[in-house]
Amino acid sequence: RKPLVRDAQGNLQPTTWTELMPKVKDRLAQAGSANPDGVRFLLSAHASIEELFLFRRLTEELLGPSGPSALTVTWKTSHKQQPEKTKFKVPSVDAPNVNGARALGLVPGAVGSPQGEADLAAIKAAVAAGKVTALYVFDPGPDGSIGDVQWILDARAGGKLPLLVVQGVLMTALAQAADFVLPGASFVEKEASYANDQGRVQGTARTLATPGDALDDWQLLVKLAAALGVTLDYKSADQVRADVSARIGEVPGIAGLSGIAFAQTVTARTWLQASNPSERWKWDFMYQDLPPVKGTVDPSALPLPPGLIPLKEVK
Repeated sequence: RKPLVRDAQGNLQPTTWTELMPKVKDRLAQAGSANPDGVRFLLSAHASIEELFLFRRLTEELLGPSGPSALTVTWKTSHKQQPEKTKFKVPSVDAPNVNGARALGLVPGAVGSPQGEADLAAIKAAVAAGKVTALYVFDPGPDGSIGDVQWILDARAGGKLPLLVVQGVLMTALAQAADFVLPGASFVEKEASYANDQGRVQGTARTLATPGDALDDWQLLVKLAAALGVTLDYKSADQVRADVSARIGEVPGIAGLSGIAFAQTVTARTWLQASNPSERWKWDFMYQDLPPVKGTVDPSALPLPPGLIPLKEVK
């Protein structure tokens, strides 16, 4: 993944963060000058608590107490066929953090209450009327999880949306229509927290490194804020979580956030060697006959795990 910018010929071209951020800043500043209320943000409910909080902080610093009104959180719903007497019902909401957005005051309703549909009426109307001079979309995936975006594509095609910035992980149709594409991290590439359907905080641990020039999303937002003249003094995601707890408090959907622990990734060999003797034996001996040495090991010559008796000695 690389940062992308649309060139004079209308094609997206790879660039560097150093070259991209000043251009994003200039275009957003230009859009804000044309209409102070024209810069809007559309955030997926797949965004973590940390990321939603940083968007809230950014808009508050730029626009004052009314800043969060520029943020709209969206998600997709789909009916799940389930047996009639099922005790645990899979919710229709296809997003992990609607309750996190509620805890941060970005979505109406009490944490843990039925989640319902995302309310996009206001932002759709503003875009259709040409009142939105810049739309910043945060879509951390998976593909399609942000819901229907055809209304954004139609506005771009009709010349009603002068600037579109997309921060995400996939080259979606929306990213292909953007002026700037900022590559972030998927949920398996970062440590992040979410408020589940009951409003309890849960964490996801990093299992993969971010590829190419992609950044962890909290880092990307700190970098974006700096380009816009806003200092968000965070050196780690842990510091972001601590500040969420300090500023918002131990409210439902946030409670326990600062003390959340993340599992540390280990190699497969380390995991197996820390497991039981049978697993270690399978790892160290059973798989010796795999290519390129397949057929070179006599299975009967392999040592047995402790406590097992060779078949030839069993009477």
